[in-house]
Amino acid sequence: MISIADRLQRAMREGNLTMADLARWFGRPHPTVRGWTNGTKVGAAALDHAWIIAMLVKLEKLIRSKKELPMPRLSPKQRIAYLDTVRKRSIGGK
Repeated sequence: MISIADRLQRAMREGNLTMADLARWFGRPHPTVRGWTNGTKVGAAALDHAWIIAMLVKLEKLIRSKKELPMPRLSPKQRIAYLDTVRKRSIGGK
């Protein structure tokens, strides 16, 4: 079974995502997500853990579909806005 760290690293590589992008995607602090990518276990309550895994699955599906990800080449400000839009769409927002 592939680890969460491996899945996150693959998402970064195949989705053209930075650590900051992942932190925004998961709504978690940068050091927390960096720890996850380095093998630290996701330390969260059961529902929070399930939400993190669900968001990872959504991210992986978006990358595989190649519709909105990999992340296009954008300025930092545009990158933030683009990822926020993709994230909101993926969780049912507008």
